[in-house]
Amino acid sequence: MESWKAALGSARIGESKYKTLVQTIIREIENGRFANNQRLPSQRQVANVLGISVQTVNNAYEVLERQGLVRCEVGRGSFVMRNTVQQITDEILEAAERSVVDLSIARIMQTQVHDRIWQDTCAELSTEEQQPWMSSLLPRAGLEAHREAAMEWVNGLGMQVERENLLITNGASQSIFLALASIAGPEDVVLCEGLTNHIVIGNAQILGFTLKGLPTDSDGIDPDFFEDMCSNERITALVCTPNLNNPTSSLMPDARRREIAAIARRFGVHIIEDDVYGPLVAQPHVRPISYYAPELSFYCTSMTKSVMAGLRIGCLVMPGRLTQRTESILRVSTWMASPLIAEIATRWIRDGRADSLVKLQRKLLGERQAMVKEYLEEHLLGHHLQAPSAWVNIPPQWEVDDLVRALRARHIAVTPPDPFLVRGISRPRAVRLCVGAKCTDQVLRKALSDIREVFGQSPEP
Repeated sequence: MESWKAALGSARIGESKYKTLVQTIIREIENGRFANNQRLPSQRQVANVLGISVQTVNNAYEVLERQGLVRCEVGRGSFVMRNTVQQITDEILEAAERSVVDLSIARIMQTQVHDRIWQDTCAELSTEEQQPWMSSLLPRAGLEAHREAAMEWVNGLGMQVERENLLITNGASQSIFLALASIAGPEDVVLCEGLTNHIVIGNAQILGFTLKGLPTDSDGIDPDFFEDMCSNERITALVCTPNLNNPTSSLMPDARRREIAAIARRFGVHIIEDDVYGPLVAQPHVRPISYYAPELSFYCTSMTKSVMAGLRIGCLVMPGRLTQRTESILRVSTWMASPLIAEIATRWIRDGRADSLVKLQRKLLGERQAMVKEYLEEHLLGHHLQAPSAWVNIPPQWEVDDLVRALRARHIAVTPPDPFLVRGISRPRAVRLCVGAKCTDQVLRKALSDIREVFGQSPEP
C-alpha cells in the first residue's frame, strides 16, 4: 500500500481523499498490479496504514464496485474484477487461440448450406445494375424495403409493429445500447436478471446508471421481486431476456410475461427486451413481453444468433413517443446500419432462406444439446434443445476457477460466471458451455466425455 500512501501524500489541497484512492487503485488494476479475483486489503487495514477513516475507504471501495472493478462479498472481502470488456477478451474471445475445443463463445453453427446460400447471394448482388444499398445515406432508420422486411420478421416473432416505430440496427447489441442511452443516465436505476448479457453490464459502466440484478428461477425473473423493487425504488427500466437467457437458458412462460408487463405498466417502468434468441424458440402461442406493454417497450432482435453469425443486422422497435430521440442517438453513434447487410437480410426474409436457415439451426442445436444431456445430465442447471449454450453446475469438490483451468489444460474452453454477474449477486458455482463450437460432432463428444471425467476427479492441491 506504499503507492496508495504516496498518492494521498501528493494529492492537491482540497482534493478528495477517496477519489485519489479510487484513481490510484484503478491505475494499478489496469497496469496489472492486481490480478483478477485477487483480494484487496480490508477496509480497516487500509484505513490504519494510510491514516484515514474507514468511511473514506468504504466510499472508495463502493465507487470501484459500481464501476465493475471490484466485487464486494459480505464476510469474505473485496476482490478485483477487471472491466467487463477485458474479462470477455481474456476469458472468451482469446479462448480460440488457446483451445482446441472452444465452448466459450455463444455462436450458432455454420454449415455448407450456409456457405452455398451466401455464395449464391453474392452472385445475385454482383449482377444488379441498380444498387441503392451501396449509395444511400438516408433514411437513417433504414431503407423502406428493409424496414418492411424487418416488420415481417418481427411480426413473425409475435409482435405487432408499425414501420415508423422501427429502426434497422447493426445487431441486437446496438439496439440495447440505443434503448438504454435513450432513457437511462447516472441518476437512474435499471433492473435485469442477476445473471445477464455482459453487454448490459458494459452499458451500465459506459452510461453511468446503477444496474441491479433480480433473483431468477427456471422460468426467469421472479415477478414478486420485480414488484417489490418497483414499490420501494424509482426504477427506470427492466432489461430482460425471456427467451433463452444468456447464460442460464431460462425460458419464461406466457403467464409470467403478462404479469411482468402489468407490473411495468403500473409503475411506469420501461422494458428493454433482448429477443436475439427468439427465432430459435418455436412457441407459436407465447408472445414477447413487449407485446403486452408496447407504449413502454423497446424490443431488440437480430439475425446473428439464428440465421448466420456474420449477418450482423437487427432491428429495434421503440415506443412511439421516443422514436425521434432514439433515432438521433443512432445518428450520432453510427449514422445508420449497414444497408448492404440489411439488403441481404431482406432478400432472405422475403424468399424464405432466412426461415430455412433458422429451422436448420434448431435441428443442429437440438442434436448437440442432446449430446450435452447424454454426458452431463446430472449437472445441468439450465438446458433447452434450441439454446446455443447450457448452464452447468460444477461438482462440490471443485472451485469454479480451478475447474476452468483444469479444462483448459485439456484444451477445452468454457466460460465462468463472472462476465454475466451483476453487482450484489452471489457468484454461482456454474459454468456456461456453448454447443456451437467449430468442431465435428465426434470432437465435441470427446470434449464432453473429458468434461465428465474431470467432473469426477478431485482438483490437484
